[in-house]
Order: sequence, then structure tokens, then C-alpha cells
Amino acid sequence: MIQKNNIEQEINKELSIKYRIVPYKFDQDKMIFWTDKYSSNTKEALKVLTKKNIEFKECSSKDLYDLRQKYYSKTDISNIKSIIDDFSDEKILNKRQGFENNDSKIIRLVNYLLDYAIANKASDIHFDAVDGASLVRIRIEGILRDLLKLDRSLSNILINRIKVLAKLDYTVRNIPQDGSFSYKKDGKNIDIRVAVVPTIYSEKLVLRILNRDNVELTRQGIGLQGRNAELVSKLIRQPSGLILSVGPTGSGKSTTLITLLKELKSPEINIMTVEDPVEYKVEGFNQIEINEERGLDFNLGLKSILRLDPDKLMVGEIRDQETARTALRASITGRLVLSSLHTNDSPSAVYRLKDIGVEEYLISAGLIGVISQRLVRKLCDCKVKERKYVELYDETMDIYKPGSCGKCDMGYTGRIAVYEILLLNDRLKEAINSGMGLIEFKRLCKEEGLISLKESMKEMLKEGSTSLDEVYKNIMTIGEK
Repeated sequence: MIQKNNIEQEINKELSIKYRIVPYKFDQDKMIFWTDKYSSNTKEALKVLTKKNIEFKECSSKDLYDLRQKYYSKTDISNIKSIIDDFSDEKILNKRQGFENNDSKIIRLVNYLLDYAIANKASDIHFDAVDGASLVRIRIEGILRDLLKLDRSLSNILINRIKVLAKLDYTVRNIPQDGSFSYKKDGKNIDIRVAVVPTIYSEKLVLRILNRDNVELTRQGIGLQGRNAELVSKLIRQPSGLILSVGPTGSGKSTTLITLLKELKSPEINIMTVEDPVEYKVEGFNQIEINEERGLDFNLGLKSILRLDPDKLMVGEIRDQETARTALRASITGRLVLSSLHTNDSPSAVYRLKDIGVEEYLISAGLIGVISQRLVRKLCDCKVKERKYVELYDETMDIYKPGSCGKCDMGYTGRIAVYEILLLNDRLKEAINSGMGLIEFKRLCKEEGLISLKESMKEMLKEGSTSLDEVYKNIMTIGEK
């Protein structure tokens, strides 16, 4: 299968306009294009250009324009490449001065990179130091993709510019630094978090883009529906207790917690949060951002807000024994507490709390439920059905693999959430107090009705919602019993 990026190199936006076409589907031997005006001359020209058989799919002129905007606007990096070429020319002409006198161009380059990432709904921009250069990559829907390579001299100046924006010391290159800045796009301020560390070649820098417009903070927006929605409703209707959201980094834990807390918002109650960082600013919440350099960590933040008469509260993450104990004690004394934890599945959250030193009686008394989740890429309608043996489920299944068309990104369109929700009933609480092992506890959870992430993804495979590659990327397969 030909990758979309290769098609863009062969058929760029200028050629799309010239020939009145937009790529639709393509494989090794054939390319299909949208067009509003069939021409045999165009067909022959494209055949010579691509060295493939050409077919057309007709549409209106308006639809062709809309398809072109959708296909090319987010992938066009010509303005970025143009300004980089300008720098390269100037470097040849004036090696001694380098780029120091080109502040305005550096500002434009940073802005172009941010605009491109935001348009593509990227979560991160990476500047990876390699021998003599810097590789720029962006993370879209959880996947890192190469964007371009920058000359080392240019990347150093660009990194310095970002450091200045983030109020970091641009003269320091031998220790890690963290900062942030706000970027205005289409009249809205977008928070950009900056992290930079030294490597064996140069500095590695990552920009985390906190664009709140990318997420709809509703149950529908986070993909919570059906049986899972009913289970979550039971949890958040409780007057007190600890609810944990678990999963790896980037699985949407914070988004789920804020969405659920937003449902509880009322003028009659005091909602407080302590977060690192505050990703979603919600009117009606009292939100505290931790600052460990000044001594404000999760535990201190949590203890502080407990003195401010909260009804519902959220702790961004439980990282240590003291924060866990404080959260559980708060839940036992009549408050609903929401927090996150890094574990692979819902039952493992109980044993993670034990591992950091929390007593079993505290866990069984305070913990009422665990929401484990993953974000998987959703297959486009151009998906291809196949029948194959799936080792993970030890059976032959009808599943789907990515196709390719002009409307998707390598066969995928966006991401969907998968949930595993555990409600701790009396039987499970007794098992925690008895010191039952994890394997036995998982079996007991299944007996009590827990539908695992693995089983949920099996249904998604059969439905054609996602691919087998996405399942393997999100499910642990080592150590299973």
C-alpha cells in the first residue's frame, strides 16, 4: 500500500488545482482521483506522472474544492520548507554571521510549526537531536511522524527562541529545563508546555500542545456509552468514595476525570482540583496547579484543599503513599474523590496502591471503583475485511485492516476510547482485606461481571471499529494467565 505522504510528493496541491483532481484511493498499481471534469488528456498526464493506471470518481466543483481543502490544508508544509530554504541560502552567503540577525524569520518558523501541529490536532512536537541535525516529529492520534530535518545551526537558534518564549535560560544546555508559554491561534490562547534535556548530540526538546478545542468534555465526546455509561453513573452518584482512572500516559485519564466532575457541577457544591498541569480550565471549579519547585506537590495541595470545605475533589495523579492515604481518608470522611494512577488494568490498581504502602483496610474502605481506558485509532470506511487466525484470542476471526482513500490518514479517522470499569462490591472488598493475590482477584472480578479491555477490543475487532495492530499496541500480552 502506498503511503499518503508519498502521494502528496507526487500530486501536490498545485498539481491538484492544475488537473482539477484530489486523490481518493491508491495502491501499488492503480490511483483513483476525485474530479469535477473528466479529461482524457489529464488521465494520460497523470499516468505518465505516477506510472500507474488512473481512474476517476466524479463530484461537483464545490465538493472538489472542499475535498482539496480537507486533503491538503493540514498536510501542506510548503511555507515551513520555504523559510528553511531561505535560511540555507543565507548560511551559504554569510557563514560567519549565521542566523543571529534573522529573529523575525525564526519567529515565523516557530509560528508555522505550531500552526501546522494545531491544524493537524497534534498533541506534541519533538525536536530530536541527531548527528549534525535535528529531526522534527509530531505526534498525531498517538503516533509520532517524521516532519522534516533541520540543520543543527538552525535548530539551535529555533530551540533558543522556544526557550525564550517559555522563560527558560537559553544559555544553559547541560541540565533539563521545563517551562510553558501561551500561543494565540484564531483568537484563542493555547497553552504550550516545554521540556528540554541534553543528549549526546545536542538538546532534545518537546512541545506539549494543550488545545482544549480538540476535546468535547461530554460523555459522547469521550466515547462513554451503553453499559459503561451506566456503570460510571452508579459511581459518580455515590456521596463519597475514591474513583480511580487508570491507564498509560496519553490514554485520556485526565479528560475522563474532568468530564465526570463537570457532570457533578452545581452552584450548591464546592468542587476543587489539584492538577499538574491544569489542562482544562472549567468555570465553576477551583483549580490549583502544583509547583514542586516551590514545594507545592500533590500531597500538600490535597491537604490544603481539604481545609477549604470541598464536596467533590480531584487529584490529578496519585504518585506516592502519602497522597494515596490522604485521598482515601478524604473519601472515607464523606467526600467523593477522583484521581488517576498508572496501571495496566482496573484490578491492578488495587495492588498498585498496596505496592506503594497503602494498608488494605484503607483501600477496601475508600475505593469504590476503577475506570481503565485506552485510546485506539478508528478505521475509516475504506477498511478491508480479511479472515485470519488471531493468536491473542486463539481463534480464526473476520477482522478488518486499514484501507486507503483521500479522506483518511493511512486508513484511520480519529480515535475512540475503550473502557474497563470495575465497581468494588462487598465480595471484592472482602477479597482485598483477605490479602488475595492479583491473579485470583482478577478471576473474581470477572466472576462479578468485569468485562476486560481485551474482551472489549475483541468486539471492536469484529465490528471493524479498529485494527489488530491497534489492539496489540494497547493490550499487555506478557504474563497473562
